[in-house]
Amino acid sequence: MIATPMSHPSAPPHLPVFIPSIGVDTLKAVTDAFHVGWLGMGASTLELETKIGAYLGIGERRVLATNTGTSALHIALKLAGVGPGDEVIVPSFNFIADHQAIKQCGGVPVLCDICDDDLGADPAAVEALVTPRTKAILPLHYAGIPCRIDALRAAARKHNLRIVEDATHAFGSVARGKKVGSDGDLVCFSFDPVKIITSIDGGAVVLPSSDDMAPAQRLRLLGIDKDTVERYKNTRSWEYDVLDEGYRYHLTNINASIGLSQLARVDEFISSRQRACRRYSAALKDVPGLRVPQSDYEGVSPFIYFVRVDKDRRLGLIDALKKQNIATGIHFLPTHKFTIARQWPRGPMPVTERVCDEVVTLPLHSGMNNETVDRVVEAIRSYLT
Repeated sequence: MIATPMSHPSAPPHLPVFIPSIGVDTLKAVTDAFHVGWLGMGASTLELETKIGAYLGIGERRVLATNTGTSALHIALKLAGVGPGDEVIVPSFNFIADHQAIKQCGGVPVLCDICDDDLGADPAAVEALVTPRTKAILPLHYAGIPCRIDALRAAARKHNLRIVEDATHAFGSVARGKKVGSDGDLVCFSFDPVKIITSIDGGAVVLPSSDDMAPAQRLRLLGIDKDTVERYKNTRSWEYDVLDEGYRYHLTNINASIGLSQLARVDEFISSRQRACRRYSAALKDVPGLRVPQSDYEGVSPFIYFVRVDKDRRLGLIDALKKQNIATGIHFLPTHKFTIARQWPRGPMPVTERVCDEVVTLPLHSGMNNETVDRVVEAIRSYLT
């Protein structure tokens, strides 16, 4: 008798934190864009700006598409008048892009604490940090859950400050019955590879009025005065002036075409993510030592789903999930502990430091099925219960 090797059950498939939703429609959009023959910023860029505005319901406000979300933040801060020595109050619990955009303007990030429930900027902590040098407030809508934006706007009005909203997690989220970006001051979005909709890389600034469009366009394209109008027609202007400072931050027709294909499906993406988040929360809300987000996800466009775990068990949970071939993330590391930030002004950070020791990002994808959510839930419960 010939012995045969013992068979072992195959390992479960790897489950990433992020999976972009790229379908046939997006692939066709890329092909069609190449066939147009105009690869730089062009008519598709204008179409994306127009359709974003229509989706958000911006009225007389305007949309400027950019090559990244960080570029959008930089342009918005420049339009807000942030310059050398100006202070911008921003959460430490945030991605470093916000702080780097402030530094690009010559500004000084002033790091504030967050609220324990929505993990957005704490209005009281923000107001305590206002000085004569403060120029703007830069709050984040973390994980797509709107922060206390009304209170922050009231503080901005009181102290005559600008607000640049970081809505890079929140395209399609609703605050006070309106989509984020439909009102307020300057609002920035990101369409990078892992966001709810992607243009592979890209971003947008929603501007308060049409008067802001010309200076924003110059900032986006090297300070040039009128070439944007011609490029929107898939042509070039060979006679132009350069009026002021500017950058190479424009979004190409190729990227815009990808973004348009994704924008057409954004409601589908959002609703599927909401279902997954609600299923996670319902299944995990009673797990000892674990907290789920304090949201029912009504009106929330969820970029990530996170839980908070007792800090002495977080690394163990991450490792247990890794053994089940389930990836996790940490959003975010505390900015105030980075080398670059050691000399930046900041307020007390009790909530930020607690949250940064507890937070774990779980897999969340557009179109995520119940079986995938349940696989993650089972792995968490088997370790924590």
